[in-house]
Formats: sequence, structure tokens, C-alpha cells
Amino acid sequence: MPMQIRRSPLLVLLLLALAAACSTNAAGTRASRSDTITVDDLRAANSTNLYDAVRTIRPNWLRARSPNSFQNQGQVQVYFDDTRVGGVESLRNLPMQGIAYLQWFDPITASARWGLDHEQGAIVVSTRPQQ
Repeated sequence: MPMQIRRSPLLVLLLLALAAACSTNAAGTRASRSDTITVDDLRAANSTNLYDAVRTIRPNWLRARSPNSFQNQGQVQVYFDDTRVGGVESLRNLPMQGIAYLQWFDPITASARWGLDHEQGAIVVSTRPQQ
């Protein structure tokens, strides 16, 4: 019978801290921009809604990752200016006008920021300029 690994809160926190440390470079800035869709990217996609734009520009953001056999698979969560609005289908109902950028958060980073029910990651849609 295979040995079961128990998750301890300390181990989860350690993994989250490690993931956060690895997501920035030595200067403290994000190493890759593949986690962001800019307003220029949105214009170039020429889509009628945010879902279609993301599907065109970064389709991997919409895909559920492999299911964890110990937990519910869940779905990618979407935030609009710091308000959780639902899964990726909610992108179809968000306005294209006024969007400054969209940003992808991997499951570990999203879980550290918003809670453990983000096992598929998160997409943040923002009308505020990126800092």
C-alpha cells in the first residue's frame, strides 16, 4: 500500500514562500511578461470580449491544470479590480473598454494571495495602471 503524504500547514507555507521568492528576479521585478496581457495586446487581438482575447493571446491561461486526486479540481478564478467575479466564463461578461492589463497568477501564487481554493490559478483584470 503506498505511503500517504500528509500536508502540514508549515509545509504549505514553506512551499508558498519558496514559490513567491522564485517568481521575481534579483532586482525584485518579475522575470517574465508572459504573465501579463497589456492594453496593446488586447487591441491587437481585435476580440469582442475578454474571454476571446485571452483565448487568442494566452490560451494556456484558460486551461485547467491536471486534477489533484485528493481535492476538487476547481477552476481558474477571475478577479476584476480586486473583486472575485467567478471562473473564466465570467471574462465573457466583463467590459473590454477601460482595461489596463490582465495578469496570470499560477496556482501557488494565487493560493498564497487569495486562499487555497485557487488550485487552478487566477486571472486578474485591472482598470488601474500597472505598477
